[in-house]
Parts: sequence; C-alpha cells; structure tokens
Amino acid sequence: MRMMFLLLIIVPTASAQYDLFDLATSGDGSTAYFASTLSLAASGATSPAGAPGRIFRVNSDHLQLHLERDNVEQPLGTDGYLGVRLTNYFNLSRPQVSQDGRVVAVVGMRSCSGGQRCTSVPRLQTTVTGLPNGTVEVAGAGSLSRNGRYLFLYENGSIGGGCSYVLDLHSSPPAPPATCLILRSQPPDGRRVVSDDGTAVIAGTGLDILRNSTVRSVPVSASGNPLEPSIDAAGTTVVYILYDWNSRHRSLRLLRLSDGRQSTLISASAAEITAPQISADGQRVLYLSNSSGLPQLYLAATNGGQLRQVSREPSGVVSAVLSDDGKFVWYFSRDGRLFQQNLETGEVLARLARTPQVAGGNSPIAGSYNTIFGAGFSDVSVRAQSYPLPRTLGNVTVTVDGIDSPLLAVSPTTIEYQAPSQARAGAPAVVHASSSSPFVPRLNLAATRVTVAGRFFPNEASASLFGSWDALAIRQDWSGVITAANPALSGEIVHLYGTNFGTVDRRPEDGIPSPADPPARTLTPITCQGWTSPESRTPVDVPVHFAGLAPGLVGIYQLDVKIPVANLGPALLLRCAGEGDNRDFYGSFAVKP
Repeated sequence: MRMMFLLLIIVPTASAQYDLFDLATSGDGSTAYFASTLSLAASGATSPAGAPGRIFRVNSDHLQLHLERDNVEQPLGTDGYLGVRLTNYFNLSRPQVSQDGRVVAVVGMRSCSGGQRCTSVPRLQTTVTGLPNGTVEVAGAGSLSRNGRYLFLYENGSIGGGCSYVLDLHSSPPAPPATCLILRSQPPDGRRVVSDDGTAVIAGTGLDILRNSTVRSVPVSASGNPLEPSIDAAGTTVVYILYDWNSRHRSLRLLRLSDGRQSTLISASAAEITAPQISADGQRVLYLSNSSGLPQLYLAATNGGQLRQVSREPSGVVSAVLSDDGKFVWYFSRDGRLFQQNLETGEVLARLARTPQVAGGNSPIAGSYNTIFGAGFSDVSVRAQSYPLPRTLGNVTVTVDGIDSPLLAVSPTTIEYQAPSQARAGAPAVVHASSSSPFVPRLNLAATRVTVAGRFFPNEASASLFGSWDALAIRQDWSGVITAANPALSGEIVHLYGTNFGTVDRRPEDGIPSPADPPARTLTPITCQGWTSPESRTPVDVPVHFAGLAPGLVGIYQLDVKIPVANLGPALLLRCAGEGDNRDFYGSFAVKP
C-alpha cells in the first residue's frame, strides 16, 4: 500500500502545448476552425519538430486544410529593419470567424534572425478574408468581432508589445487611430473580447474598457486581479475570472457596462475556473472547471439561473469554444479527440479521432523514473501489475535511444516509464501509439539537457514559501504527505523522493523494483544544508540518514533527512549536493516552528 500511495502522488500535472489548439466556430456552431502543427496523413507529408502552424476547417462532413504558408525568407532591410533576417508570416494560429461564417481572421508569425536586434521587431500580423472590400492584412495579432466588422489589435510580438486599438474593417482603407494606447493583453484563446459596436475589454490591474479610442478602467478588487474577460455582442456585459491573491481562489464574475454593477456567478473556491466565454446575447456563460476532479465544461446563466455540467469526458477537456447563439460547443478532450456538442439536446458527436500528441515531460534520465505528458496516448488508463515491468502497456511503447523502456502506467494524457539504463545521455524518448487520426502524429520528446542534476518531485498540493511548489516529502511513519496543514516536526526524519541523486552501489535490472535489504545507496554521500525562512541568511546543517534508490520502487530515488531541533521557521529549504552534476538541487517543505 505504501508503494501504491507514493506512485499515485508522484505524477505532477503539467502545463502543456498541444499539437491541436486555438478552436473557433461559426455563429451557428456548424463549422469549427483550429490550428495545428501536424500534417494530414493523406498529404503524404511528415510532422517534423518545429513545423509551422496551419489552419484547418471541420464540419459534419469532412476535415480540410483551410490555410498554410511556405516559409519564405525576405530581402534584407524588409520593413526598414537593418541587421536582421526576416521571413514572411508563415506560422499560423488563432483563427477567428464571424457569426455568419463569411469573415475569417488568422494570425501569422514570422521568424527573425539577428540576436537582440529582433526584440524590437514586430513579428505578428493578422490576415482577414471575406470582407466587402477584400482581404486586409494588419500588423499585430487581432481578435474579431462577431459581426466581422471590428478587429481588436492587442499585441505585435515585439518586446514592447505595441499599440492596442480597435480597427474598423469596413473603412476604406482600414487605418489605425492617431492615438497609441499601450495596454498589456494576453491572447484571448477563442474568447470574444470585442463587441459588434467596437467595444473591447482587456484584463489589467482592473478591467480596461476600450471604446472610441478612449480607455475606462473599472476596478474589480483590492486583493485580486481579473483574468480572461469576454464580452457579449452588444457590448453591455463582460464576464471574467477574479483571482484572489491571498486565498489563491478563483470566482466567476459579471460586469454590466451600463452602470458598472458587478456580481458573482460562481463563488470563489479552490477549484480551477478558466476560459469563460459569454454567448452573443449575454445570457449564457461557458467555462472550464475541475470542481468534479478532471476539467469539464459547465454552463451558467447570467441572470443567476441554473448551473449545469455540460461535458463528462473520462479524460477531461483541454479547450472549448461556444457558438455565438449559445447552442453548440466544440471541444478538444484530453485523450486527443475533437467533439461537437448540442447544448439543447445534449448530443455529442466525435468530429476527430484520437490524435496522440507529446506535449512535454522531463528529459529522459537513464535508469530513472520519467514522465511524458500529452494527449491521445491510449483509450484506457492502465498500470503495470507485475514485475519485471512490461515494455508494452495499453498498446503503447516508449523507446529511448532505440531501446524499449519498462512502462509503469499509461493513460490518455500521461506515460510513466523507466528510461533504459543503457540509453546514452541526450537521447530522445519516442512514443509509439496506435491511432486512426487523419493527422501524422509527432511523438518525440527531445532531451533538453544532456547532463541533469538531481531533482525532487514537486508536491503540487503545497505552495512553497520560497516560491513555486514544495518538494514531495512524506512523514517519518509514512502516515501522510507534508503540507502547511500537516507540517514536519522538530527532530522528525522526513522522506523525500526524486530522480538522479547519483550512482548507487547495487542497481537492479531495468523494470525491477529497488532492493530493500540491503537498500541501494549512492556511492557519493549526499550532504544538505537548510534555510528556515525566506529571510534566513545563514544555513543550518541537515543530517542525511539515507540516500539511494527507494526500496520497492522502480527508478525512483529516496532521501531521508532529519529536521533540526532548534531555530525552526514555518518551512525548510534544502540545498543538497552529491556527485558530479548532482550539485545544488533544491526542495522545500513545511515545518512546525
């Protein structure tokens, strides 16, 4: 039971960049657009690393490539920038479509070679097609209004960010205003942030309302800031997330622009609330929440009416977009599928088969436990039931340096494996997964570092007083995980877990648990010092009672340290050192003063 308990809490979550992203849909929800760096299998092309984004279009009948561009190097001195080499705007993303489906906006990004000179070069451009006066190309990344008339430009890709303004696409020719407003705004990720009368909303310290080249700032909280605003078609109602700095909780809020009145739709809680989108008529709000465990879609009424869960995906939902009429939602599931759901009947239709995608993970470390994050790896979640560990699990294999890896667990979104001890440093991990997707998957995880220092597993349920997350630390009697609510005690021996603490005196064969009697110890002793608070200047010695492979686990290291008995603060930051590159790896955990 102790070993299973550890395995279930070791796997961290990961922020990931998927190969299918940036969903958009027409007003009636009949057609969706999205971006991808993958190639269609029917094209005969591969999906190499670093491939540019393309725009795809899908409906009930078929999937097709909507727009792609070749990478073309431009002449020196293009746009007046000297000393740099620029390409065209070939890397496509962030599609948006008008309510009637006629106007489509796409953001292109260009490459720049020239070192620090490139920091001041605008790298984004928005192309808008289907306008009465033809195609328009505008410097900067833009968000389209539902009626296809207005484009809100919110960044240009340079280090300065550029000007923010609303462009009337029906003017001839469309021209930016004379006044330049420097506003910081994040990409809207499918949310409508500009209304049909040209009113735009931006999240800053408060909510900035941009209308007719003037900005009105609306304060929202003295102890938090707004995130991810979305505005209705009439420009009268804004929905946003309020993040409280003290509790780190999120609430879903509503702002009425006519009188500045604000109200709460979903009260603050520890649940992660993200990506709110308001329907064109301002009556419905779609958002993502993990309140039921995995991220799922929920629908709320802006009049305070019924709240209901929309999706029940076994693997959860990655991203979604609401149709302007509020009747359909398109979403990517975490198992790599694309669905279209009728919100009135509840009917869910699969529009894209499972597409395996490697989105991230730690660099393969020979002999150690490793993880790969992504989507669509498997239809099921399965964990190895016997030793030696299998090399195929859930119809998935992982090779490192061409060698099959022992697999601990496979799910639609995560692979846990032991990198073969014979693998050379710097070799990539390659996932092999079956799929009927129309895309050619890209399943390589390149090593980001050839030499890797020791690393503690994070405890993402416990924020560190020193920044980021605490290390995964277990009580001396293995009764629980150490957190601020369950701190370590003076004189207690704490068990920490991680990877690559050093060469051991007796390493087991790959796929076999580490021995317990006697355990495998590091050949080079590990030493640790500790700081008892962020204000501490002088470290204290922290005795190490054991350093080696964790008994009964595969590829996982264990470090046992004894908490000092004096001068304790609310937390302890460890700095540990071992052999070679295993110097100065850090981890913290809560301590009872």
